[in-house]
Amino acid sequence: MIVVTPDRATFRGDRSTMTTTPSTEALALTSRSAQRRRPVPRTLAPDVLSHLQLHLQMELQASYDYFHLAVWFAERDLKGFAAFARQEALSEHRHACLVADHLIDRSQPVELATLQPNTDNWDSVEAATQFIFDNEVAVTASAQQIYSMAERAGDYITSVFLDGIIQQQTDSEAQAAYMMSRVRLAGEDAAALLLIDQELSRGEDGRPQLAKDGGS
Repeated sequence: MIVVTPDRATFRGDRSTMTTTPSTEALALTSRSAQRRRPVPRTLAPDVLSHLQLHLQMELQASYDYFHLAVWFAERDLKGFAAFARQEALSEHRHACLVADHLIDRSQPVELATLQPNTDNWDSVEAATQFIFDNEVAVTASAQQIYSMAERAGDYITSVFLDGIIQQQTDSEAQAAYMMSRVRLAGEDAAALLLIDQELSRGEDGRPQLAKDGGS
């Protein structure tokens, strides 16, 4: 396996770069051919393959970052926020596994780059929840871009595969937006912040959902 250390800006830093074509320094995709274990009649288009590889790395980096956040929250005795971040770490790791499975099923190489230490210094719970929201937006945008590429390439197998991931990402993005909004409303009110933490501890999703709350 070739292990490369990507430029941190590719995965963190300026999140607007996350959905651009990855550089050769970020991922070495053409250095060797895949060791094919299975015959596959339809290979992946080069741009779809390179962006799936980048997306896999983004999911792994997000899982790493969320675990760092879980530790940050736990150190501040915010049990609910810590549980939320830990669950998100597990969710992003599962998404990475799904992408790896898809690549293997298509007899493509699974390239792994070195994860980067998280150097973000969150000075408040609001800053931490802003980070969560920005991360979800970036990962969702990446999956949507690959979906569009796959459709242009006529790769409907990959499009269908991404349907579930995009749906889950969209829900995670909405949850992150709601949590960030609640934290902003709480402001400097410690009691209000602890109330949000208790709701998260119970695993409650308190988002107002008209279709659900309206019955049938």
